[in-house]
Amino acid sequence: MFRKIQKITLLIAVVIVFTSCNDKPLHNISTSEASIKYAREIENKSFMVFPEYREKPLKWFDSIPENRLKEALDSRQLKLNARPGEYFVFQAGVWAIKSDVTDIQVDFTDLTAGGQKKIEAGKITCFNKGGIDIQGNPFSKVVNIPAGRVQALWMGIDLEGAAAGTYKGTVTVSSGGEKQSLDIALKVAGEPVPDHDYDEGARLSRLNWLNSRTGINNEVTKGFLPVKAEGNKLSILGRSLTIADNGLPASYVSYFESSNQSINEKGEYVVKTPFRFIIEKQQGEVIRLVPGELVFTDKSDAGINWKVTNSSDEADLEVTGHLEFDGFVEYSLKLITKKTLKIRDIRLEVPVVKNKAEYMMGLGHEGGYRASVWKWKWDVSKNQDMLWIGSVNGGMRIKLKAENYVRPLINVYYRFGPLNLPTSWGNEGKGGIDVSEKGNDVIISAFSGSREISEGEVLNYNFELLLTPFRTIDRKNKFGERYYHGGGTNTSVKVAAAIDAGANVINIHHAEDIYPFINYPYLDPNVAELKNLVADAHDKNIRMKFYYTTRELTKNLPEFRAFYSLDGEIIFPGPGNESKTVINSKGPNEWLVKNLREKYIPAWYNVIKEGKFKDEIDLSVITTPDGRLNNFYVAGLEWMVKNIGIDGVYIDDSALDRYTLQRARKVIDQYRPEGRMDLHSWNHFNDWAGYTDCLNLYMDLLPYFDLVWIGEGRDYDRSPDHWLIEVSGIPFGLPGQMLEGGGNPWRGMVYGITNRAGWVGNTPVEIWKFWDEYRIADMLLIGYWEENYPVRSSSSKIFTSLYKGEKESILAVANWSDKDQPVSLNIRWQALGIDPSEADIFIPAIKDFQEAAENVAISNLIIPAKKGLLIIIRNK
Repeated sequence: MFRKIQKITLLIAVVIVFTSCNDKPLHNISTSEASIKYAREIENKSFMVFPEYREKPLKWFDSIPENRLKEALDSRQLKLNARPGEYFVFQAGVWAIKSDVTDIQVDFTDLTAGGQKKIEAGKITCFNKGGIDIQGNPFSKVVNIPAGRVQALWMGIDLEGAAAGTYKGTVTVSSGGEKQSLDIALKVAGEPVPDHDYDEGARLSRLNWLNSRTGINNEVTKGFLPVKAEGNKLSILGRSLTIADNGLPASYVSYFESSNQSINEKGEYVVKTPFRFIIEKQQGEVIRLVPGELVFTDKSDAGINWKVTNSSDEADLEVTGHLEFDGFVEYSLKLITKKTLKIRDIRLEVPVVKNKAEYMMGLGHEGGYRASVWKWKWDVSKNQDMLWIGSVNGGMRIKLKAENYVRPLINVYYRFGPLNLPTSWGNEGKGGIDVSEKGNDVIISAFSGSREISEGEVLNYNFELLLTPFRTIDRKNKFGERYYHGGGTNTSVKVAAAIDAGANVINIHHAEDIYPFINYPYLDPNVAELKNLVADAHDKNIRMKFYYTTRELTKNLPEFRAFYSLDGEIIFPGPGNESKTVINSKGPNEWLVKNLREKYIPAWYNVIKEGKFKDEIDLSVITTPDGRLNNFYVAGLEWMVKNIGIDGVYIDDSALDRYTLQRARKVIDQYRPEGRMDLHSWNHFNDWAGYTDCLNLYMDLLPYFDLVWIGEGRDYDRSPDHWLIEVSGIPFGLPGQMLEGGGNPWRGMVYGITNRAGWVGNTPVEIWKFWDEYRIADMLLIGYWEENYPVRSSSSKIFTSLYKGEKESILAVANWSDKDQPVSLNIRWQALGIDPSEADIFIPAIKDFQEAAENVAISNLIIPAKKGLLIIIRNK
């Protein structure tokens, strides 16, 4: 036990060294002072390379550890110690002495230990110079160092399979014909460590996660079906997309039933008339493009590609398409002009069948009923580049892009990293989207306006489609999985609290006693206690999930300085000390001001309330989307699932892309077949976040979540159509839950959703008991939004949904006004299979929800303001 305490104490000490907020170490010398003090030694050098151990991360761009500078000037050998099997990390600093040092190269020799012992150069990497991107492809980076500045280079050596011995070799840094080398002597000794030593984060072996390919494969994710191709017709779970000869969609059919609880044999057209790409010249003449051969390639269970060139004497349009098993479609439309053209407009027209275009969300239109006419123009001060339009059981999101697309920042940080105006669609602000009705269709017209295009000029009119819904709603999960979330920062009481509430899934948030720092749950001193917590939950048949995402990252992680050295790839390069945000309205915290100074955006700030880190500050910074932090995230998830035993993750306003989330889903499904992922989002429809809609923003992630918790900042007095589209999750094949103020439980039951236990207000515990007593999970939800819904309300303020069972049904009734409302409900009894003369209609007592009543006359009800009823209907 004493040795274990010693080890934990040592790890804490190492972490404190890494995250210390002290000023510069006393042995550092400023670069300006060094350039004078060592002028003679460096007069013929444009840069200096010096070594440093992993335990002492280089922090400052304007100072150097003087002892390391002396060692470099004396060409001393760098002596390192490692254990067999670990992923070993060290540093080299590069000082650009007088002028900019551009495009530095880093090369390694093999490390040899005599005889046959060798560590090949291919097992050594410099993280700053590149690695593996989030798609699993190798990439390289250009590293430039401005005059007078110091750049840390982080190196990694994979010692998997390396025998004991002292290995010698060289690291060479070069730029502009000048080279400098570091001689290395790496002693590998001691007991081999498992899994590259990832179990000890303080040793920084986890930096190798930056280049992880975990979860990258061409397999279909659990719950979906392989892509099926029959000629030009491509089929996936519950949907089919037919491709026209010009490569664009000819039709789209949905086979989901009206509330997405099953899939029908006969489908309904969402798009029946082909997409049209129109090039209209200045005088109104439309260029006629003739399709070449349409070729389908790279067919796999997970996806399929196709390509065709549409030609004319004046321009060619190369159309490349890609469909994946989840309903994601990516189009690249490359327009190449053969002569100078004066253009009135270039546009894409998307005809959606009118009765499948009942609702709309995006481009400044909050989720709800579609406007008959909607006009929108590009304005990148708003996070708006996508539109969803559809019905509950069939819809489509279109997102416009070009070659300059970069994923924007989200939440209150949008203005620091806004959308780029697409050169093609945006056309200097002339472009936009009009939505209008024409005959039996609703036309989405994405136009780009007038322009002159020179001969040989290329414009990329790219776009994405998402075909909704993504899958059927599993009623057993929707009504059987009960979440406990919140309840304070003392995790030791949460399993017992969840049991008392009847919950069977617990979400552990950051800022809690044994998970204090945001998005780094696997900090060494916390791991043992987290394992025990998860094991305790499992002993009680409760699943345990952790808060884990990438949008912001604590400065209290061991890898923080290495991440910061990657020059904006991981830490978003914001205004630094000049940053002011909603959370940090007076500017960044003192630690960030002193220790980072530049190229960051301050984010989450919290003082830890209890536990071994009590009174310490958790400071975080905003991360850069689509960088290698995503690889680190997935590898870290795999490590937690395998080593801590978690059953999934809770994601809060994610910066993750759909491919990374797909990887995460595959990891959870591999190790935890009953694992879960849920999404929470704050309401983004405001100036800070760029007036975007949460479910639109994250729609491409929804295939991989088990439920959505869209509620923070929500107004639950909004109309039912808004609830349906933006809160319920039903149009996308997902269960939903309420959040803000506990939601409205009466209105929530119209969609089958509640709040979470442990959260503020309107505890769902009594509703859960009602669900179990009446076996709601075995009933079919029939919603007011369905065409053949069998209940009619005499009041426009009263909405209902029916849960139909074999012997009895539940009628959920809710008042969407702030006044008591009289209502008469007319039921088509045949649809329920009940003889009205023999019907037993009553209201069961539910604590804090409703009082009991017998022999209820549904033709004469008074529904209290903002409340409702759950009425049981059955044969006597």
